[in-house]
Amino acid sequence: MTAADPVISVDGLTKVYGDTVAVDGATFDVRADEIFALLGPNGAGKTTAVEILECLRSPTSGSATVLGHDVTESPRAIKARIGVVPQSFHTFDRLTVRENVALARRLYDDGSDPGAVLDRLDLTEYAGTRFGDLSGGYQRRTGIAMALVSDPDILFLDEPTTGLDPAAKRTTWAQIERLTDLGTTVVLTTHNMAEVEELADRAALLVDGATVAVDAVSALVDQYGGEIKLVVETTGDDDAVETALREAATEVYRDDVGDLVGLFEDRSRAQAAFGRLHELDGDRSIDLTGAGMEDVFLRLAGGTVDSRGDLR
Repeated sequence: MTAADPVISVDGLTKVYGDTVAVDGATFDVRADEIFALLGPNGAGKTTAVEILECLRSPTSGSATVLGHDVTESPRAIKARIGVVPQSFHTFDRLTVRENVALARRLYDDGSDPGAVLDRLDLTEYAGTRFGDLSGGYQRRTGIAMALVSDPDILFLDEPTTGLDPAAKRTTWAQIERLTDLGTTVVLTTHNMAEVEELADRAALLVDGATVAVDAVSALVDQYGGEIKLVVETTGDDDAVETALREAATEVYRDDVGDLVGLFEDRSRAQAAFGRLHELDGDRSIDLTGAGMEDVFLRLAGGTVDSRGDLR
């Protein structure tokens, strides 16, 4: 394995349970020292694909290598060099943060000093606090510390901010973003479009177990997101505004809070629609914004993902 080789390579990966195809020919690679996102709704196969890479499940067909090792042939070599923080992470409530991280360190022959890891993640102030007394954000950060204490080459994070309040989400994002500066490649699974835009260098979009696109986040937005969008506040009396928006926009959908979103390929057409909608109802909020990953997903998956991760 050379420095130019991907640290993870997945080709035609498939996992079948009876009549259910959980992963359907997924293909992507992950480069060293990047944050890579597996993005998709619930049931898209994200977690199953990652559990195969973590050597927790065996593929039905296809191939996958991690750090040059085949997942079916060298699971012990892979597990010794990765860290994992599952979505449902929990540890010993009555042990302190320091004690939990030190306990995790004892599981490995080599690794980092627990105190240094706590300092790296701004946890030193909470080192003496029992895990059960921490907020959700600091519990998640403790889980990351317990995974990092083995000094892994790759860290897998499954839905790292699910259930956290907005402030805790932002703080957790900032900690994750710092990890690549420390030489750790990060693979995160998520249904949160904003999380991908904030953190990921590249992303693979999974729908029904299949990879529908893989690229840099900015390239995905440029190629599939559309040039601009109008976000129109809904007030309960939206028929005229929605009709006008649908007549002008390339596509229209409702976002997580129920507002109408219209996508436009042409900026001048979007501006004309903006003026028309204000004429119809100047009291409601109407914003012109750039396209993002939510728009990309709409184009490629034919729907949007709600706050729970369900495709609609």
